[in-house]
Amino acid sequence: MFFGGDSDFQRLLRENGFDRSDLRAEVELNCTHPAILEFPNFMRRKSIASAVICFLLCMYLFILLAIVCDDYLVPSMERLCYTLRLTYDVAGATFLAAATSAPELFVAFVGTFITEGDIGVGTIVGSSVFNVLGIATVCGIFTGVTAKLDWWPITRDTMWYLVSITLLGLVLIDSEVSWWEAAIMLSCYFVYLTTLIFDRKLQKLCRTLEGERELMDEDPMLREEDPLMTFRQHVCSKPEKGSPCIEVTWWVIKYPATLILAITTPSVRSVFFLTMLVAVLWISGISYLLAWFLSVVGYNIGIPDSIMGLTVLAVGTSVPEVVSSYIVTRKGYGSMAMCNAIGSNTFDIFICLGLPWLLKSIIQKNTVKIHSEGLTITTAMLVATIVLLYACFLLTKFTLGKPVGWMSLITYVLFLACAIAIELIKDNLNHCDIEDDAYTHLLHKNI
Repeated sequence: MFFGGDSDFQRLLRENGFDRSDLRAEVELNCTHPAILEFPNFMRRKSIASAVICFLLCMYLFILLAIVCDDYLVPSMERLCYTLRLTYDVAGATFLAAATSAPELFVAFVGTFITEGDIGVGTIVGSSVFNVLGIATVCGIFTGVTAKLDWWPITRDTMWYLVSITLLGLVLIDSEVSWWEAAIMLSCYFVYLTTLIFDRKLQKLCRTLEGERELMDEDPMLREEDPLMTFRQHVCSKPEKGSPCIEVTWWVIKYPATLILAITTPSVRSVFFLTMLVAVLWISGISYLLAWFLSVVGYNIGIPDSIMGLTVLAVGTSVPEVVSSYIVTRKGYGSMAMCNAIGSNTFDIFICLGLPWLLKSIIQKNTVKIHSEGLTITTAMLVATIVLLYACFLLTKFTLGKPVGWMSLITYVLFLACAIAIELIKDNLNHCDIEDDAYTHLLHKNI
């Protein structure tokens, strides 16, 4: 809410019993509401204790989110793909991409329709970088294996990712999104699906070596069954006798989340469609709580919503991809891990941003405002990150190991430093002081 001028503000003060000389009330003039106001009236008073509690709750919600995605949503989506007899490429770009990107999608809806801030866009941009560089770092450094990558799907998905980044940058130039711009983003995703349908024919034209043709003929859906063991089997299973104390402590911390989900969510082997529905409900609720608690943290320590989305929320919503990619790479399927990471970014930009923007612009018959000018520059930086990673793959002859891992880690740290600096410089909005007496009184009057 913005007041049109000083005379309007004086009139509002007089109508609500405030003196014009009250300087504390003057701060309401031409200020921007923080996103915390769009959530329940709880923990709105600035307090370090509130920030710490909400941050710890977010960390636990990230664990809960990972278990929901990897133990329930992704397996149920896989069962659906098998039932519909979809090919691996189409299944991965539709249902499986929707499953692993469900947290980003719900956060984008919350950011677009509820907070009406930049936390959704920041999360998509931040998770896109983390999906590429963060997963390359984890798989390259911490798995202890050197994986050989297949050049074709990585090159294909990298090209489409560059297309999505370019389109997003063009959309964000004027800091507002029209319905036709969002419609173009959605249309590009269906063009991407069309290319996947004819992907095998393109591969036959491009692949020359006999070994590559044999690799192309292999059914990746069968390859995926062995490495993609569930998150609970690897992390949430009960520790054996004699296990380190830290492992036992970690299991105790996660056990309530595992137990709650086991009680409330049916097994994938029984009714997979019902499992998928309950998992989606869980993810929607968790995403709402994450956006709420991180808004509280950001408000208390003075960090803009876009930065919270670029950092903490981006990493947290990418937990399912990180866990799955780590497990897959340990089994020697590094190409599958990187293709999932890069390919899911295309879904994030085209669908997770395009769909909420299109719905809101149509419902409200107006453009969607993007408050942070820094996000446009940050989006342009995405091009540099993916180009650098692809160059590393070329130099290492498409091998995922420690050299690529360390280079990705350095690049990710530099990206975060630059992105945060840009956001802090560009974020020159005058934010409302919601603890001000005049502001609180005017707010309750729905002015």
